[in-house]
Amino acid sequence: MVQIGNEITPGMLWNDGKVDGEFNTPEQWEKFTRLVKAGTAAAKAVDSSINVMIHIDRGGDLPASVAFYERFQENGVEFDTIGLSFYPWWHGTLDDLRANLAKLATTFGKEINVVETAYPWTLQKGPIPEPIVNSKEQTHAGYPASPEGQAAYLRDFLQIIRDTPGGLGTGFYWWEPAWIPAKAEWSVGHDNNWANLTLFDYEGNRLPALDVLKPI
Repeated sequence: MVQIGNEITPGMLWNDGKVDGEFNTPEQWEKFTRLVKAGTAAAKAVDSSINVMIHIDRGGDLPASVAFYERFQENGVEFDTIGLSFYPWWHGTLDDLRANLAKLATTFGKEINVVETAYPWTLQKGPIPEPIVNSKEQTHAGYPASPEGQAAYLRDFLQIIRDTPGGLGTGFYWWEPAWIPAKAEWSVGHDNNWANLTLFDYEGNRLPALDVLKPI
């Protein structure tokens, strides 16, 4: 599988392929999708069987997701898989995700992969900078920021993917399962403020959410 861009909701290669804000015009969408088509053609030239994914960051936003992929449809972009990011503190509830997956599956008939998700197992800072999720207000009812709450989130999240109409929910990726605080920064040069969203605790011990994955 090859992903053409990462979370490309606002476009890519700004300003040429930008479609955000005042750039949200038919002319800009034509430029943007032309860039995506070029990327897709390059991937297919290497191997025609490559599965091409188009990934946006609107896992719980049904209107924005449908509007985005309708634009791609209108501009003749051919691809195989819809990719979504879904972080509950930014993108809505699990019910929002369920509704979006169902609508996208029935509207476009493509495989859907939630290629980014996570949930906190603690709100305690520990040996890391201030966590990106650091308050109870960022969590959701029924899923406390605890090892058990994280496992419950993952269990229900996976069931939503399984329930996608037509069996089109094909998978997910936890971002990022192993960013334990072994060092203060990661290779991308930012603080390791995701260490409470991992599948291992601050000492590197496995968390109960990993057991949820065993049957898979």
